[in-house]
Amino acid sequence: MASQFNLALIPERAQKYFEANPKVLVIEDDKIMGQMVTEILDDVGFEVKTATNGKVALELLKQHRIDFIVLDILLPEMDGFEIATILRENPETHDIPIMIVSAWADGNNRQRARETLDIHHFLPKPFTEDELLFGILTLLVDSSRKGNQAQV
Repeated sequence: MASQFNLALIPERAQKYFEANPKVLVIEDDKIMGQMVTEILDDVGFEVKTATNGKVALELLKQHRIDFIVLDILLPEMDGFEIATILRENPETHDIPIMIVSAWADGNNRQRARETLDIHHFLPKPFTEDELLFGILTLLVDSSRKGNQAQV
């Protein structure tokens, strides 16, 4: 079933990127933060799957096609970097765009994400609804460009 995006909430130039990537996995262990992110994305029209840890996230990725991931760093069992490493090493999940959303948005974590995992989208907590949606738009536009370059 295709997502029905609330086009009134999405700038016109962004609509094609959102519509082309309707399925998101939110990996967040904080109930309040996870619920907030899920509600924002659901209200816009994304199909949202959620996981509170890496084990659940990896199982969901085996069962569902996911277009992009919103990933926290501090998680139980394995942290966001460990999850991202597993995803990047797996040919089936290697190209899924990832945006890290974390209170640990210091330069070292940003550099580690960029240099070792090719993750360039990092949203520091706390953030507003507009910042989250703009961050996702940027992620989707950039991953679209990267995909187009690979095909040329």
